[in-house]
Amino acid sequence: MILRWLIQKEAMVTPKSAHIKRMNENFNVFDFELSADDLTAIKSLDKGSGLIDSV
Repeated sequence: MILRWLIQKEAMVTPKSAHIKRMNENFNVFDFELSADDLTAIKSLDKGSGLIDSV
């Protein structure tokens, strides 16, 4: 979900995995969109750590 959220926020995303299952999961984020409520709910999880800046 967070990967999809970042893509919808037009953030540069470079997922990394050495596991085939996880790689496939990372590619399966283009066949759906999160709703405006979903985007707001995910943004509300921000703890101010600065790991995701201005997204």
